[in-house]
Amino acid sequence: MILYDFLLVTIGIFIGVIAADPLKKLFTGQYKEEIRQKKRVKLLLYLREEAEGKKVSTRELCETVFRGKEHIDTVHKLLEDIEETGLIKSVSTTANVEEKKWAFNKQKDRQR
Repeated sequence: MILYDFLLVTIGIFIGVIAADPLKKLFTGQYKEEIRQKKRVKLLLYLREEAEGKKVSTRELCETVFRGKEHIDTVHKLLEDIEETGLIKSVSTTANVEEKKWAFNKQKDRQR
């Protein structure tokens, strides 16, 4: 009987240690933020490495980086979030979200 109780307590502690982090992320919404961060990194890496020196529209980024699986407004919001950090900049003043052009900010990268 004591061995059975010990086994149950040990299994409970083991499951608690394994499940603590995923449950915490689930309840705090950290999973969504991690997914958004990964998407921002994808966009930033593309602008930095693939489109170096080019001006790329939001539509082109949506189609090349995410293969059209992300909604254009979501991609635009991610780009605006990156722009707030100063790593990229908007180079067109068009009100059309799809045609807005983006470029990597080389000066900001050198300061880091």
